[in-house]
Amino acid sequence: MTSLATAQRSLADPSVRHPLGPPLTRGCPVTSTEDVAYPLDIGYAYDRAPADLFTRPAAHGLERWAPLLPPLAAPGLGEGDMPLVELPDGVWVKDESRNPTWSPKDRPHRVAVSAAVASGARPGR
Repeated sequence: MTSLATAQRSLADPSVRHPLGPPLTRGCPVTSTEDVAYPLDIGYAYDRAPADLFTRPAAHGLERWAPLLPPLAAPGLGEGDMPLVELPDGVWVKDESRNPTWSPKDRPHRVAVSAAVASGARPGR
């Protein structure tokens, strides 16, 4: 499944849109001012999301949620399959120790590295 991401949107004015790439990491060039750099978020074609997205059998890792993520250009390490563990009194916690690096940051790091790969970034030396 591919991403349903359509554009980068200014948080100052969501009607201001930019192509998905390259990522605009210094804020919106249209709505930002000298004093405020307005960040961007990603706009999605939610109306094209599969109707069974939340009920179908889970795909492995972040691929299950690919329609609702920016395009994933970096390979995964198995992040995103963290189980919920029930504790006493009906409390549920996510077992982040099952992430590849034991970090809750594995998922956002894959998305960030994907943006870097998609924009042509090269590994530093």
